[in-house]
Amino acid sequence: MNARPSLTRPALLLVAAGVTTALGGSIAGAAATRTAARGPVAAHVAAASPELTEGPLEDRAESAVVLLVLDGVRWQDVFEGADPVLARRHDLDPRAWRSPRDLMPNLHRLVDASGVIVGAPGQGATMAASGPQFISLPGYLEIFAGKPDPACDRNDCARPPARTVLDDVAAVSGPDDVAVVASWPNIAQAVSADVTRFAVTAGRHFVARSALLRSDDATSRWLDLGRAAGPWPGRGDYRPDAFTAQVALHYLESSRPRFLFVGLGDADEHAHHDDYASYLEAVHQADAFVGALAELLGRMGARGRHTTVLITADHGRAFDFKDHGPQYPESGRVFLVAIGQDVRHPHAAGAARRHTLSDVAPTVRALLGVGGGTGEAIPEIAASPR
Repeated sequence: MNARPSLTRPALLLVAAGVTTALGGSIAGAAATRTAARGPVAAHVAAASPELTEGPLEDRAESAVVLLVLDGVRWQDVFEGADPVLARRHDLDPRAWRSPRDLMPNLHRLVDASGVIVGAPGQGATMAASGPQFISLPGYLEIFAGKPDPACDRNDCARPPARTVLDDVAAVSGPDDVAVVASWPNIAQAVSADVTRFAVTAGRHFVARSALLRSDDATSRWLDLGRAAGPWPGRGDYRPDAFTAQVALHYLESSRPRFLFVGLGDADEHAHHDDYASYLEAVHQADAFVGALAELLGRMGARGRHTTVLITADHGRAFDFKDHGPQYPESGRVFLVAIGQDVRHPHAAGAARRHTLSDVAPTVRALLGVGGGTGEAIPEIAASPR
């Protein structure tokens, strides 16, 4: 375990509650503004800037996707709130975060406005990683490639991934329209067989297309702050989520990629330390990022209105909370939340059939109207091309 760094980590957001400009129809009347943010906190991202006038045409060219993966976050906490048994075991007030709407207020508010949930208890069919590994890198490979890789059974697989959804988006929109911002450095191994084509920052030091990422002063500043930070709660080259979140927000605002992947990992790291209190706080901070993201999209005009936010996990957790993996089949269960105006059936009561992480990539392609790959989109979220 790494010692805690002396550097004070910034808060992920100043928008933890009261987000009134949400995704979907609730931002349809928002001013089409573009923030020229240069400050170091999310409140600066939210600072007002001169309005930019957009034409009335809002077609598929404006469609975009932000795919957010919350590494190792349990579906139980997302949809049922903190587990009172775990809370007591960890000497927490069992009433703390007892409501899922207290733990993740932004996610649930945005789903209420224009969203759909796949894999919530009592709401349709379940969702899971295909496994059988139920560890991170195989999960990310399945998410990106749209199919599991049976040859990868650890978190440092040497073989490059098959063609991924990032390659498919780049084939239509160009590689500059694809970006990856992640706390865990190994995610770079799952992005593409040629990760250097895209703007990628994974962990504190791995950067591809550095000039593109650093074309914005605020993004560049947060890259440097993240590089100087210690890895806690991770280890090695891990970058804490507070810095990853800021890089993602500033890069989205300045470059507007059509596909942005964001990987937050603090919750999984705290879980491996068997620290349920810090895990819950990391989940709450991830929800704060969702709120800041929604507020930013609310100022991005047609692009913001036609951006679908997908939120999932690469794996779940064992019943003991601390662990996951092939010896814990219950840790394969995950969830998917889709939020935005372009969600096909918002407020649907879950999914009609069971889904896996393999269904994420075809759903992204369907939302963006790009070809490639196999599989079908989750029909409650998007219609597969015929």
